[in-house]
Amino acid sequence: MFGPDSFMTGIRERYYFQKKDYEVPESRRLAPTSEAILSAVCEYYGVSFNDLLTTQRGVFNEPRNIAVYLLRQIRGERLTDIGDRFHISAYSTVSSIIQRMAMLKKDDRTIRKKIEKIEEDITKGQS
Repeated sequence: MFGPDSFMTGIRERYYFQKKDYEVPESRRLAPTSEAILSAVCEYYGVSFNDLLTTQRGVFNEPRNIAVYLLRQIRGERLTDIGDRFHISAYSTVSSIIQRMAMLKKDDRTIRKKIEKIEEDITKGQS
């Protein structure tokens, strides 16, 4: 009951969201899992993971873009790893999505609120 997993969960909920630094190796281990992030995005939008993989040229896939953004911001995942997960062949495309979402988060109150709510759901899942 109080094995290594429960100990790590206690540490995560206490320290990770207060201070995260990707230069510190343990910071990644304390971060929520990629699956937890993707699950929170899917649950918030009421979509499946396969819907996150769907892309159409010129169509803004908000859940997918937010998932990509959060994987980079929360976990600090490499662009190539995120690209592999979403079947994006060029890491520059992943970078563009992250930059676009950062700008939207800054300028668009609705997007900012959605991202904050998903982050809140992720932190609740940590405890």
